[in-house]
Amino acid sequence: MTTIPAVGKLGAMAAIVAAPAILLVGAGTAQAFEIHIPLAVWGTSAPGGVDVHVQTPIDGLSGWCTYTSIAQGNPIGKPLPAIGVPFYLGPAGDVNEASLWFPAWPTGSTWDTTVSCPNGTMTVVSAW
Repeated sequence: MTTIPAVGKLGAMAAIVAAPAILLVGAGTAQAFEIHIPLAVWGTSAPGGVDVHVQTPIDGLSGWCTYTSIAQGNPIGKPLPAIGVPFYLGPAGDVNEASLWFPAWPTGSTWDTTVSCPNGTMTVVSAW
């Protein structure tokens, strides 16, 4: 049996909670929009953090998925990554849509965001 020290568990939890939110701070309102791309990920300001929106076409990725977001380049001074955050990507009209909330602040970093679902995996690159 493998055991993980408490410090490692705390670090992993902090990474899951803090990283993607930090990069996804933006202004504006969250609105569903008709998309013609396989995956759209964007952030909007929310009280105490950021709402991360994930959207796919109705025939795209769906179901219980995981969200992973990692800052590109030298990690010094950048937020921790969010790795394997579970969420449900379900139908919302003519698209599949989900929102995730993270405590955050803007960093201007470029992020590789991967959404993995039972019917596929996609990665997008965004700067927030």
